[in-house]
Amino acid sequence: ERQCRSVNNVVEILVGLVPLLDRIKISIEESTGTIPKASTQLSSVTQATEMATVEILNTLDRMTERIGSAEGGLVSMKAELGTAAAPVQGKLLEIEKTLAETRQDAMAIAMALQVQDITSQQIAGVTHMIESVRHQLLSVLGQMDKGVEHPPCAAPDGPSIRENEAGVPWA
Repeated sequence: ERQCRSVNNVVEILVGLVPLLDRIKISIEESTGTIPKASTQLSSVTQATEMATVEILNTLDRMTERIGSAEGGLVSMKAELGTAAAPVQGKLLEIEKTLAETRQDAMAIAMALQVQDITSQQIAGVTHMIESVRHQLLSVLGQMDKGVEHPPCAAPDGPSIRENEAGVPWA
C-alpha cells in the first residue's frame, strides 16, 4: 500500500510535467523544421562567397599578368634609352615602383581571400553539426511519441496510477 501511494505520488508529479514536455516537444518540432532551411541558406551563402572569391582571384591573376607585362616593357625602355635620358629614366623608375606596389597589393588581396576558404570549411562544419543535432532531436521526438506503458497499481484510497483523481485515464 505504501509503495502504491509512493508510486501514485511520483505519477502525479510526472503528470504535472506532461504539459511542459508537450511544449518542449512542440518547440523541438518547430526547430527541426527550420534547421534544413538554415543549412540550405548557409550552403547558398558559402557557394555565393566561393564564386565571388574565384572571380576576384581570376581578376587578380589577370592584373598580375598585365603588371608583369608592363614591368617587362619598362625594362626594355630603360635599356633602349640608356643613360642619355635621365629625366625619363626617373619617370620609368617611378612607374616601376608603382607597378611593384600594385603587384604587392594584388598579392595581399589574394592572401586575404584565402580566409574565405577557411570560412567555407568552418561553415560546412557548422552545417554538419546542425544536421547532427537535428537528427538527434528527431530521435528524441520519436521516443516522445512512443510513450511508456506502466502496469496498473491500485491504491486502496485512490485511483490507479493509470487514472487521475477524476478517474480519467492518463494519456
